Amino acid sequence: MRSQSEIAYQQIKDMIFRMELLPGTRIPELQISAKLSISRTPIHDALRRLAAEGLVRIGPNRGASVRCFSDEEIKEIGAIRLSQDILSAQLASYYGSASDFDQLDRMADSCEEAAARGDVYGRIRADDDFHLEIASISRNAQLIRQQYAIYQQVHLIQVSKYTDIEHSLIQIHHHKPIIAAIRGRDLDDIRTLNCEHIKDFYGIDPYLLKCFGGVADTKQ
Repeated sequence: MRSQSEIAYQQIKDMIFRMELLPGTRIPELQISAKLSISRTPIHDALRRLAAEGLVRIGPNRGASVRCFSDEEIKEIGAIRLSQDILSAQLASYYGSASDFDQLDRMADSCEEAAARGDVYGRIRADDDFHLEIASISRNAQLIRQQYAIYQQVHLIQVSKYTDIEHSLIQIHHHKPIIAAIRGRDLDDIRTLNCEHIKDFYGIDPYLLKCFGGVADTKQ
């Protein structure tokens, strides 16, 4: 049986990820306590766990709120995501099988379908799942854990920065070329395409893009 703190943790996390609690919103501890019929103590335990994962901020005498990332924090997270995405894809190109890559194609289709029907949560969830699947194919347990950790924050950033269907479709249309590069074991294309995929969304530093081969102008 799950503990009360685990139940509270999953409930609050679901509310955040499903956009019932948006970034910057205070977390209604009393309502959650009443809804789950549990005391405030396991809720506080759950909030501390979510804070450790970077999803919640706990202020002194102000309660807990869903984390709202600054532009600089988003840029820093983007830099980490970029380096880990590239490594995941390069390892996946080496360890992956044809069936693995076919699965990525199906997941890319699901992501596009969710975006096309205006399912914001479904699109974000499918996008996260797609990139985490690439990490899974890498066969590197440490990298998989690191990717899972960063993609929890990535999910929340996507919620806060989601604009419209057209912009979303443009971004996720990068998935198929990334899969093709992984299939073809084209390490240069893997670097370039991953840079193109997230550089604007996260405001990736031009120097970092140059390091990964994501820009043509070496004077930047």
